[in-house]
Amino acid sequence: MNITNKKWVYLIVLSLIWGSSFILIKKALVGLSPIQLGSLRIIISGLILFIAGFKSLKLLSIKTLKWIAISGFLGAFFPAYLFAYAETEIDSGVASILNSLVPLNYYYFRNCTI
Repeated sequence: MNITNKKWVYLIVLSLIWGSSFILIKKALVGLSPIQLGSLRIIISGLILFIAGFKSLKLLSIKTLKWIAISGFLGAFFPAYLFAYAETEIDSGVASILNSLVPLNYYYFRNCTI
């Protein structure tokens, strides 16, 4: 398999995993509250990341850890809860479309003058 085909396979697998997360959130909300679901997602991802990066923690400075924590809260912690709450009111497809538009909205609002 050449490199171009391999990239397409990676893209398709990544989009299936990423897109199915919104459907799985909607299905999990049948039995869990948004707080429980968000907490479960954070605990599982935190454990996996801790296991994968435990040895590298010693190499990081306090200043770097501060920025990693801020990035973690803004990029993972808050969205885990906000997506769970959002999908109690809207369809999972709408949530995934709105999430995919974030980079375009950032680009548009960063460059527009009001």
